[in-house]
Amino acid sequence: MMKARKNTTDRAATERKILNTAMPAFEEITGFCIKILEVKPAGKIQPDAVLQINAPDVEPKKFYAQIKGFITKATIGHVAEQIRRFEKPGILVTRLVTPPMAERLKELNLAFIDTAGNAYINDPQFFVYIIGQKKKEIPATETIVRAFRPTGLKVIFAFLCLPELVKAPYRDIARAANVALGTVGWVMNDLRKLNFLVDRGKHGRKLINVEKLLDTWIQTYARELRPKLYIGQFGATREQWWEKTDWQKTGTFLGGELAAARLTDYLKPETITIYGPEEINKFLLRNHLKKDPHGKIEIFQKFWNFDYPWNYKTLAPPLLIYADLIATADDRNIETARIIYDQHIDRLIEKH
Repeated sequence: MMKARKNTTDRAATERKILNTAMPAFEEITGFCIKILEVKPAGKIQPDAVLQINAPDVEPKKFYAQIKGFITKATIGHVAEQIRRFEKPGILVTRLVTPPMAERLKELNLAFIDTAGNAYINDPQFFVYIIGQKKKEIPATETIVRAFRPTGLKVIFAFLCLPELVKAPYRDIARAANVALGTVGWVMNDLRKLNFLVDRGKHGRKLINVEKLLDTWIQTYARELRPKLYIGQFGATREQWWEKTDWQKTGTFLGGELAAARLTDYLKPETITIYGPEEINKFLLRNHLKKDPHGKIEIFQKFWNFDYPWNYKTLAPPLLIYADLIATADDRNIETARIIYDQHIDRLIEKH
């Protein structure tokens, strides 16, 4: 337990350092004043801090802050969705927002400040948009524990999809997660240290703080695991080829937009995301798909080794479909992801 508290304390200290650097940078450039009204405990699904921005000649404005060490193109959508879940005026506080990221956050109408003084706030009482400020000299390293490295993420994914698996023998866990047996032990140790896993004696192991674990998995999956699974981008020579494909016979699974369209009937897919075996040539030949850097078909290696318990046997598990949509940072995809979260992910959390 002492180690779990230390990890939480370290994370809180890092977040506070980012906040304490971003606030004066914003104040120096804008002349506005930021006051911290409240700081929330690290490790829970809630705002990390409550801030009040005082601008000249207007009423003080309260914002609910999410503090992130780093953001990338793949994680912007996830951050936006986290802040929208607060259902209150939200703001991202982070180390550095590059001009392209700033433009994307502006398109999403997501307020932010960073440690260099870049900012975007579109409020009825005042408007701020500052880009191009250079990074301040603060520590820019972010330690990621092994459990949130690619191999560990496979194990966590299996646990999140199959709640009872966490109680199983290590050999069964390794088989389901498609990892080496030795991997399971250190993932379990890391999850205990981070206060995501408890041992209950004869009642077996149990995941705790599942919502926070799930959010952490989604963010680190986009950054750590998804790029390593990438096989390639492809184009098709036949229109609507996927509608004529018997997916159950292909050994592949649909993710992303096409899977979401079949789940919700809410989205018109533009990109087809497929998870399949590393040796994908037979599938490509059968469906007349060719390498194309501008193609609308993206193929990733399937990384799980279990049957997800639902009726959509040709689709990847809903957590993965959700993560695919969020990684695009596209408005329409994020809306659809929210539907999938409400219909499938919430229910998954309740099972733990």
